[in-house]
Parts: sequence; structure tokens; C-alpha cells
Amino acid sequence: MSESAIADFVTSFIPDTATHAEPVRGRVVMSKRRIVLATDSDRVTIPLEGVFDVQHDTAPGDLAEFFDDTVTVAYERDGERHVAVIEGAGDTVERFVILVFKGLLNGSKVHVKHPARRGGRVTDRPFESGALSVSPGTVGIRGTDAAIDISTVTHFERVERELGGTTRPLLSVRHMDSTGAVTTELALDSGREMNLLGRFIRLRYTHLKQDLGDVELTDEEIEALVAIYSSGPSANLATVLGVDASQLTMLLNDLIGKDLVRDDDGVNLTSMGRAAVSEHIEDVNM
Repeated sequence: MSESAIADFVTSFIPDTATHAEPVRGRVVMSKRRIVLATDSDRVTIPLEGVFDVQHDTAPGDLAEFFDDTVTVAYERDGERHVAVIEGAGDTVERFVILVFKGLLNGSKVHVKHPARRGGRVTDRPFESGALSVSPGTVGIRGTDAAIDISTVTHFERVERELGGTTRPLLSVRHMDSTGAVTTELALDSGREMNLLGRFIRLRYTHLKQDLGDVELTDEEIEALVAIYSSGPSANLATVLGVDASQLTMLLNDLIGKDLVRDDDGVNLTSMGRAAVSEHIEDVNM
């Protein structure tokens, strides 16, 4: 590759499911323009502009004997569609998946209405245009004040809305901000990029929910998480929760041990803590 590599690691992969029945060992090298799957005897080049789907999940049945987790990259090259499957476990591959989505989406023009709803109320905000910017935990739009913390997402779906005089498909994302539940609507000019953005949100959302599913929470812990979210890092949590200082310390230590809270310049929620609040806040407020 003539351009600089932004990812380079060794793993097992199936370069093309149409031509390879079993995985081979080799290097995965990614630049800002392409992904190369290279072995001692062969190399397959995946142009990023041709990628139309990326999945990171447990290996399907026919590949489970080879992989625990897989990254599946579906792409078009020279008018033909191909699928590559890469072994998907470990932090290195997790970072690779994020880099792939950044390469596919960052800088794309996006139209956003934020917020389109505040609670259940439709707002009169117009659509604004900006540049898409994704990171492991957020979807942001440069040039606007719109941002979605994926750990606070409670629901997302495709909807039809009028934009620029025509009816177009959009992504409608309900999430939490400092004022409560809001809905942000997003549209990209490319259908391919719309599908990829939906896939990115779904993957990050699903992974957070899976991690959260392994954590057991008591009613007191849920109440504490919601109080931290609602009151901010400078609040007197003992007063808010109606407990003494020693009880609060034990409660916070349990939440820190579960990776739901961190204590730096005040008590703050981690991404998984914010996901827990998004899942339980309506129960607490009933």
C-alpha cells in the first residue's frame, strides 16, 4: 500500500466467502482508502468506497467451528458483490471496527433536526446541515450543536419525513440529554451511508446492552444511578438519596466495581452507567 496504514494486525480471515471455504492466517492492513487482507501467497483489496455493510457479532453457525466472533465486511468491486469475514475477538479488532466506520462515515454531509422532539412534544426546529463525525460512543454533527451519546439511546428506527420538498427516509434516534428524553432525526444523501450509520448505531447500542445485561443491579443502585444522572457531579448525593455518608460510600464503591460510576472531579457515570440509566429511568420516575 502506498498510503499510510492506520491499522495493521495479524489474525485469521476468509478473504472472500465465494472462493475460500476455510480461514487463512494473514495481515489485515487498513488505510483511509482501503482494507487489504494479505497472506504469503495472495492479497485481497477492499475499497472503502465499495463497502455497504459491516457487522461485528458472534460467528454464524457455519463459521462457529472457525471463529468465536466475526467482523463481516460486505463490499462491491468491479460491479460484483463480495463478503470477507475476519476473526473478531479482542480489543485490536474492536478498534479496527471503529476505524472502519470512521473511514466510511466521517466527513459525510448530514441533515439533522435536533431535537425533533423533546419528550413527546414535536419541536419547530428546522433541519441543519453539517459533517458527520462518529466515535466509539457518540454520533456528532460538526457545524451544529447536535450530538448523540449512544449509551443514552433508548430507541431508534427508520421513518419517512419531508426534507427539501421531498419525502425521504431518516433515522429517528430517541436518547437522553441533560434535560431528559429527546429525539434527533438524521438524513444522509447517500442511501449506502444511511445504512452504514444505522448499522453503526445498532452495533454500538447492542454491545453496550450486552455488557449491561451481565450486570445485576439492586433497586438502591438504580436509584443512585438516576440520582447521579439527574443531579450532576457536584450534588450532595447522600442528601438526595436519604442515606448517611458511610452507606453512600459503600453504594458508590459497588457501582465503581461494576464499571457504572467513576469518581474523578466528582461522581460521574461511565458509558455503561448512562446506558443503565436510559434503561431504568422511566421505572424510577413512575
